[in-house]
Amino acid sequence: VVYGIAVPSGLFVPSLLSGAAFGRLCGHLLHKLDHTSGTFADSGTYALMGAAAVLGGMARMTISLTVILLEATGDMQYVLPLMLVLMSARFTGNVFNEGLYDIHIHLKHIPFMEPEVPPIAERHEIVAGQVMSTKVKCLRPVERAGLVYQLLKESSHGTFPIVDAASGGTLYGTASRAMLCTLLQRRAFGSPDVLEEDDINGSLGPRRLSPLVQWDTIERAYPRYPTIDDVDMRESDQNCWLDLRPYANTAPYTVNETASIQRTYRLFRTLGLRFLCVVNHNNQVVGIITRKDLLPEALTNSLLRGRNAHVVDDIRSVS
Repeated sequence: VVYGIAVPSGLFVPSLLSGAAFGRLCGHLLHKLDHTSGTFADSGTYALMGAAAVLGGMARMTISLTVILLEATGDMQYVLPLMLVLMSARFTGNVFNEGLYDIHIHLKHIPFMEPEVPPIAERHEIVAGQVMSTKVKCLRPVERAGLVYQLLKESSHGTFPIVDAASGGTLYGTASRAMLCTLLQRRAFGSPDVLEEDDINGSLGPRRLSPLVQWDTIERAYPRYPTIDDVDMRESDQNCWLDLRPYANTAPYTVNETASIQRTYRLFRTLGLRFLCVVNHNNQVVGIITRKDLLPEALTNSLLRGRNAHVVDDIRSVS
């Protein structure tokens, strides 16, 4: 009843209240129907079981709710009845739909990854190269401040690969959006004539500039890192250089474009990743995978696109 409305009611307490009221009503009715036999239906016990049933059917939790309700009552004789009620509520609810919290995740389009690999990935041979996003926005190890500012303005990505342009796009590392915004706000720029030509072209020589902003200064802004709207980029700063090498994550997690989706999915689940850089055999960045790319809907679309591409190729070969 209260789900989705703009009042601080939540789901936990209303479920407890409605379940307890319904359980107490059932206890009163049983007592009225069988008051001549000498037995007594405790309304409080029925209220507790009703609260557990409604809350368990909504949240689909068993062990944790059993412990919570036992802690609230302080009576261990209700262990077995509570477990039976909660398991029955969970089983009955799963027959009809998912739990309310799971439905909320889908309605909010949150890329939540289930513990098990999607069935479509088990039935079909899908590789990382089929599901990755190929339009990757990359940066050089030493980049123009104006270009970095424009890139952050035009996109909402949380991480950007850093590639060595001189070697054909070899992956050097990654730079987070929070770090880039902090560097721009702190004006960690080098003058246009400070860097050597090799640095400007992106060559990974032994020369390395000392960081203009220390790492602890960047981390001091956690968790309220500056956004790109907080950066005041002057016209004179557009042509200055931003050396990302001291701040880059030079050991990001990567996956080869020929890796299976099962392996990629387990990497995301096991390591809690938000993205994966996809590289070829020469360690050149060819794409990037996020959690949204591994959802069952996205995998289905990728599989359909691959089949359509094969059909087009067959038609062209015949014609």
